[in-house]
Amino acid sequence: MRLSDHFYAYFWQGYGNNCNSYIYRGAKTVLIDPGHIVNEAGERCFDILTRSMAADGIRLENIELILCTHGHPDHVEAAGLIRERSGARLAIHREDAFFLEGLEQRLAARGLAQKVSLTPDFYLQAGDLHIEQPEGGADTIRVLHTPGHSPGALCFYFPGEKVLVTGDTVFHSSIGRSDLPGGNLAALERSIASLARLEEVELLLPGHMGPIQGAENIRRNFELVQRMFFG
Repeated sequence: MRLSDHFYAYFWQGYGNNCNSYIYRGAKTVLIDPGHIVNEAGERCFDILTRSMAADGIRLENIELILCTHGHPDHVEAAGLIRERSGARLAIHREDAFFLEGLEQRLAARGLAQKVSLTPDFYLQAGDLHIEQPEGGADTIRVLHTPGHSPGALCFYFPGEKVLVTGDTVFHSSIGRSDLPGGNLAALERSIASLARLEEVELLLPGHMGPIQGAENIRRNFELVQRMFFG
């Protein structure tokens, strides 16, 4: 689904668990959160994503960079397969790399993605990620470290598009779980407060559920979740 000149969204609509995936086509073709290969309901999430992308004229071979908001399987399981087919580079925060190490072992035990590595090509940290354009200049992605759902959870802000990708930190009228390994409710509260202070966000794209459009709706959503979950 094309959202703008540069953004495409693939909102998960199956019965079992899987994340939303997003494509940014700028200086490079960037995939955010590739999702499961096959989920607990037996749905072939990876195949569904590739077909949906193909309908928009995007092939796996077009992907040049894979950014992961965090290391949970429903967000990263297919990353190794996509990297193998595309040659894309894979990046995540260092504090969530341990999730990928365990996931490699589980995939091999299930006969999925054998010999496909999930070792990151580089680690992300808070700050601006500059992606150089062939004709000069660069796209900028602001990397925001937002722990709480996981220790290395990240959000990505695209200032040129006024788009905020929030992973499992905040959703429409809800927040990510903090009771999973590495979760921390106090850290999640601080992370959401920091996101709420961002200016010029016109589109919020979460890891699950639908998007939130318009600066005023986004502001109200932050106020709602802060009041509901943190008093």
